[in-house]
Amino acid sequence: MRAEAEGIEARLKAEAAGLTEKAAAMAALDEASRTHEEYRLRLEAEKDIRLAGIEVQRHVAEAQATVLATGLENADISIVGGESVFFDRLMSSISLGKSVDGFVQNSETAQALAGPWLDGTASFTDDLTRLLGSLSTSDVQNLTVSALLMQLMKGGGEQAGQIGELLDKAGQLGLADMPLAELNGSAPQRS
Repeated sequence: MRAEAEGIEARLKAEAAGLTEKAAAMAALDEASRTHEEYRLRLEAEKDIRLAGIEVQRHVAEAQATVLATGLENADISIVGGESVFFDRLMSSISLGKSVDGFVQNSETAQALAGPWLDGTASFTDDLTRLLGSLSTSDVQNLTVSALLMQLMKGGGEQAGQIGELLDKAGQLGLADMPLAELNGSAPQRS
């Protein structure tokens, strides 16, 4: 026990002496050398932080893979098109979900448009039901995207500004004059 304590004391004294020597060496450096050493130390710290982040991502990926494996282990799945097609579609779905999450998280416009629905202060289903309740089936079939959005803006209340932004975006994407019947797949797709 005493030998172990003496060993720890000797190691700590050696570390203290090393730090003292390093401090003296740093004081002796000229400004350019000191700046370079500080830059090198910052880079090393950033590298360590990034490596730690990669390690955390690796652990998260392992945990996700374990959850996915557990979920698929007992699933009754009919694989049509072969295992590679199933795996590709599964990975595409996961990738799409992550892309949507990233888009919503990093887009100020998406946050502004969907904010009340995302934070739970509004119900998307209730709002959509209320807004579409006044439309008949024939109205919907003959409506274009822009006409629907204009009707929604009229009855949209506090969401009217957000719906206006959707209308602008639909125009930019060339979807404003597209009939709604084409969007839900009940009519042939336009070229």
